[in-house]
Amino acid sequence: MIRNYFLIAVRNIIRDKVFSAINIVGLAVGITCFLALFLFVQDELTFDRLGSAVDSNQIYRVYSKMLMNGSEDTNAKTAQVLGPILQQNYPEVKSYTRIGYFGPRAFKHNDKLFRSGSIYAVDSTFFKIFALQFIEGDPTTALVEPNSIVLTETAAKRIFGNESPMGKLLPTESGQNFKVTAWVKDFPRKSHFHCDYLESLSTYKVNENWMDHWFTTYLVLQPGTDVADFEKKLQKFVVNNVGPEIQKLLGVTINQFLANGGAYSLHLQPFSSIYLYSQHDYGIDLNTEWANMRTSDIRYTYMFSAIAIFILILAVINFMNLSTAKSARRAREVGVRKTFGSARSLLIFQFIGEAILTSTIAMLLAVFILTLLLSPFNNLLEKDLSLVIINTYWTAPILIGFTILVGVLAGSYPSFYLSSFVPAKVLKGDSHVSRKSVLRNGLVIFQFGISICLLIGTFVVKKQLDFIQNKNLGFNKEHLLSINNTNLLGDHLEAFREELLKNANIVSATRSACMFTTGIPGDGFLFNKKTGTDPVLCQYIVTDYDFLKTFHIDLKQGRFFSKEFPTDVDAVIVNEAMVAAFPTDDVIGKELVSLTASNNGHSYKIIGVVKDFNYESLHTKVRPLAIHLERKDYPAGINFTVRIASDDMSKTIDYISDTWKEIAPSEAIHYNFVDDNLARLYVAEQKTNVVSVIFSSVAIFIACIGLFGLAAFVAEQRTKEIGIRKVLGASSRQVVLLLSTEFAVWVLISNIIAWPVGWYVMNRWLENFAFHTEMSVSYFLMAGIVTFLIASITVGFHAIKAAHTNPVANMKVD
Repeated sequence: MIRNYFLIAVRNIIRDKVFSAINIVGLAVGITCFLALFLFVQDELTFDRLGSAVDSNQIYRVYSKMLMNGSEDTNAKTAQVLGPILQQNYPEVKSYTRIGYFGPRAFKHNDKLFRSGSIYAVDSTFFKIFALQFIEGDPTTALVEPNSIVLTETAAKRIFGNESPMGKLLPTESGQNFKVTAWVKDFPRKSHFHCDYLESLSTYKVNENWMDHWFTTYLVLQPGTDVADFEKKLQKFVVNNVGPEIQKLLGVTINQFLANGGAYSLHLQPFSSIYLYSQHDYGIDLNTEWANMRTSDIRYTYMFSAIAIFILILAVINFMNLSTAKSARRAREVGVRKTFGSARSLLIFQFIGEAILTSTIAMLLAVFILTLLLSPFNNLLEKDLSLVIINTYWTAPILIGFTILVGVLAGSYPSFYLSSFVPAKVLKGDSHVSRKSVLRNGLVIFQFGISICLLIGTFVVKKQLDFIQNKNLGFNKEHLLSINNTNLLGDHLEAFREELLKNANIVSATRSACMFTTGIPGDGFLFNKKTGTDPVLCQYIVTDYDFLKTFHIDLKQGRFFSKEFPTDVDAVIVNEAMVAAFPTDDVIGKELVSLTASNNGHSYKIIGVVKDFNYESLHTKVRPLAIHLERKDYPAGINFTVRIASDDMSKTIDYISDTWKEIAPSEAIHYNFVDDNLARLYVAEQKTNVVSVIFSSVAIFIACIGLFGLAAFVAEQRTKEIGIRKVLGASSRQVVLLLSTEFAVWVLISNIIAWPVGWYVMNRWLENFAFHTEMSVSYFLMAGIVTFLIASITVGFHAIKAAHTNPVANMKVD
């Protein structure tokens, strides 16, 4: 019986070549898109789940929330002393480890220098919590002793080549000596944290200031711990430990601080949520994450998941529509089978079997297409996806199960519909197959509604990216070259600057701390007083005398730093956003008192106010900013920015590279343009734009091939009617309008339904940006016009063909 059903299914596929091809291609394209997006979503959801030395569900990151003077700061880092004191005082804490950063290193080996900023200090318990694969060394003792260091495989081969680094000494340019106690495989790609070197935290003096948030603290809680209850206990801990530090900094008691609207609290974040949920669910400021952190946003995972499901639904709807539309061709077959005693259940089984066969062919085609397209898809999303789902052994069963599921979903309604025909009626020619099926029409409207929503999303994302590209950021981003490894020059940096400025095409050069990225440090200041409950929280950058000149930032009040004023090392420049937080606009000459625990009470004189400029991404409003002048003990940073005249860019860049080679012949220069750095702030949006374009096009393609098949069916059903109308004098134009009107109504209804949905979803998406374009009716009109034109062309082919057919031939059709 099964063999017979299989042969019938193959014959039906071969007999109805056009319908079969449309069904198979539509399903294959839908499955391809679904699998590609499924692989992406699965990759995102499985970050930090590649194994740990303890149950990852027991690992939590401690983060802090602080509210001062109406400004809230949610910080991923905490005080260095937090971890050990929590373990001492709370039995719920089984273990802890911390990550700290003490600056870049320059290691010496065989008369060569190896510089890196990817080096972090961790506790000896790090490997007891996070499982890295050791090549050599003991994870329990590797970082116990001071001046111990663990190298990753990449770092070890960079310095030692094929030699084993075990036990070797690595002296630094500053005079420290580190002993290599182990080397490990590189951090997994799907780990939110990664680096090249791990040094022992015991190497450094303990910072006991509770308000210096420079360390990531991970806790391992005892099994069965009530996390919410433990967080409540931490509030008393804050009063007892952080309270005295707040009193020391602000000159007021913790109770006065809280009574005046201030707040400070500690919270726990599950380890598995760090990669995807830090911003969305926990509100953690990305500026407080390490530069080596990988983060994403669960909202984009939701978006791609929805697109994947909708595209698969479109393909399944196509199958259902076309199968029920061509049911008239199989009505007599159903009637004959029922007359000869075939049960309805067997007919349902047969039709679902045919759908599974079609789904199987589509799946094979989809896997072939995905194999070809996976490499460019990986390049687009910067992933390393493969068709191995979960693991090698489960991939084939999952694909087979998915194929059967799609076949059953696609074939369920047609099978029940076809098997319901009454034999006596269908054998007389009355199959009850109506071209005006409410369900079928509704499914077509749903298809186009999804396509229209995706088109609206594409237009809005593109417009927002254009807005970002063209917005005035408060500085001139053009012709700025950023050299990001000038730390390799050491004491020769000034000589390098002087040589560059000899070239007439180089306007100016400046050294500054990081901007246009995460990790911009923050501080707190009291305005013109030593104590108070209304400090201003701000970000700060350290720079040199030529910062404004290089970036073309407007000075609104006062002056900038000048070599004519040696006291400027104790001066500060603020932006307009910071002035807005002060009780007065008359700020020149006033004092800012630092609240940094290590610099408590130090006063800076305000000498100037700069116009607000976007030193962070446009996701964030311009926050208060303090600009400090670099000192010998506090250099500006490794970002060296050069403003180039527009006369001859290529020759000027060659000159910069040649000058670098003269000063540091053994080191390669790393540079890029500032506008490229700015573009990297919106990588997620750029990827979303490309994905939206691709998959909205796919959605319209799937909808249109379904519409193409339905139009062919409608034209076939109305063949005699068209012949009669033409005999009675109807023109070809009237016939085309007759056949096209019904489909035009479907598209119109689709737009009416899709527009409010598109507006709501994209308006919510734009809320992620502090600066964004406005929703425009033009996006909706463009989406409507595009879908109407595509639908008209699709339907018009069959309408014109039917209109120009000989009416006599039409009327002879049985």
